[in-house]
Amino acid sequence: MLKRSTLSILTVLFFAVQSVFAQQLPAPSPAASVKQTVGVTEISIDYSSPAVKGRKVFGELEPFGKTWRAGANGPTAITFSSDVKVNGKDVKAGTYNIFLTLEENAEWTFHFNGKGKSIFAYNKDGKQDQAAIDADDVATFKSKPQAAPMKERLAYLIESVTDTEGKVTLWWDKTMVSFTVEVPTQSLSEANIEKAVKEAQGAWRTYQNASNFYASSNPEKALELIDESIKVRPDYFWNLWTKSQLLAKQEKYDEALTVIISARAAGEAKPDGAYNYFKGSIQKNIDAWLPNASKKWKKANKDI
Repeated sequence: MLKRSTLSILTVLFFAVQSVFAQQLPAPSPAASVKQTVGVTEISIDYSSPAVKGRKVFGELEPFGKTWRAGANGPTAITFSSDVKVNGKDVKAGTYNIFLTLEENAEWTFHFNGKGKSIFAYNKDGKQDQAAIDADDVATFKSKPQAAPMKERLAYLIESVTDTEGKVTLWWDKTMVSFTVEVPTQSLSEANIEKAVKEAQGAWRTYQNASNFYASSNPEKALELIDESIKVRPDYFWNLWTKSQLLAKQEKYDEALTVIISARAAGEAKPDGAYNYFKGSIQKNIDAWLPNASKKWKKANKDI
């Protein structure tokens, strides 16, 4: 009987201890992540977010003259889905650990570690082996820290400045430090378009989307692609309207008006939700282009 009671007590204690250890408690430096698409390239950062807690961060908690893990706990890791240029330095697609060498009244040095190592792997005889850190850099560059509003917890920000440029910022305490990321949006998009067109299999919208992409950079290619869309779906207002806009951008107003009138006729013959939404815009285009039409065209199209 005593053995049974002892066994029961031990079992209860075991599960009680397990329950305590299973509790989720707030971490001093909680895990965080940020992700942003720039053009068609995805940039993400995984890090831990320490707090200031009334301390002086840069120069004391994180001393000048030393290389820091740019976060807390495990390594701070940045991932690029395509090849990029970081502050002008070529960096291949992949994941890199970020280290940051802090300096007083001078630029700071970012290190992109290509070996997947922790900063503590570079400690030797109680000191940092800076030469070993530098040797494992895939890219290194300098950036000047800037004064900023107070930020209690360290945070990374990723901004899509344009379709070809992003900006990454580390913000903690009263300091920000940033670097730029250039992405090859044009070449990636062209490759995506080529692949999509090969696999289009009669998808009119694929050709139209490709045409829209080239509308500014390569108008002739845009026209070729929209003609392919019209071949697939010849009596739909949207791809006809797209072609008319391409022609108008080239100031070919007679041709543009002929095509947009066909687009309006197609929409009126088979009106759908999209046409009903855009019909006012189509009419505005017609009204805007008519003054630029030739006398010959106007004479032949009196009843529009």
